[in-house]
Amino acid sequence: MGFGAVKRRIRYALKGVDALPGMQMDGVRVTDKNTSFLDDPKFQAAWEFARKGNEEAWYKLGYVPDIRWRAHVCCWAAHNVANLEGDFVEFGVHGGILSMAVCHYLDFAKADKKFYLFDTYEGIPTDGLSGVDLTEADKRNSSLYFDVFKIATRNFSPFPNAVLVKGTLPTTLDATPISKIAYLSVDLNSTRYEKECIERTWDRIVPGGHIVLDDYAHKRHEDQYDMWNQFTAERGHMVLTLPTGQGLIVKH
Repeated sequence: MGFGAVKRRIRYALKGVDALPGMQMDGVRVTDKNTSFLDDPKFQAAWEFARKGNEEAWYKLGYVPDIRWRAHVCCWAAHNVANLEGDFVEFGVHGGILSMAVCHYLDFAKADKKFYLFDTYEGIPTDGLSGVDLTEADKRNSSLYFDVFKIATRNFSPFPNAVLVKGTLPTTLDATPISKIAYLSVDLNSTRYEKECIERTWDRIVPGGHIVLDDYAHKRHEDQYDMWNQFTAERGHMVLTLPTGQGLIVKH
């Protein structure tokens, strides 16, 4: 073993993953890659707007998670479909960190669209859940979620075309008239709820519409992963797995 390798091992023993080369965030470490999107002033402003607005919403965790790469994916997807017919929709909002970034990035207040933001705004409903869905819901409800409706309302107040829909999915979805969808973000942390919602919305997503799945390829979300793979395969589509743990579907 060379001297350089010995030094690297010593640094790792002393500092752990912080001694490793490359960039790390949100469970992802990359080396020898161009990540200059993180330095784009437009994206930086959108992220900072979303991060600051979510400090209260994430107080149980103690910090706002660094999910800039996930936010970049959402901004990219939303930008791609901005000129398509159809509204924007998010299932699972909490304080709105991802959709706030999207709204700021696109200057959404000037868009001829609505952004429907569905959530209980106080955690994951556990009625009817079982197995992994129930375990994850209980864990998140105790460690992260609380009533953030006032926070979310404040966060989206600069965007009059953002519509916060409070209540339990899919009941609230059935009561909301949305005919066409260009952008859909899904983060319900539940196989059951995500399946019930996509079954109701798939035919409303316009050709070229983008669907971003937040939980898709994360550990402990294998049931969601399998459900989405089966659902899309039955319709001649395929989910793109991203290193962020997200999944991406482009409707054709």
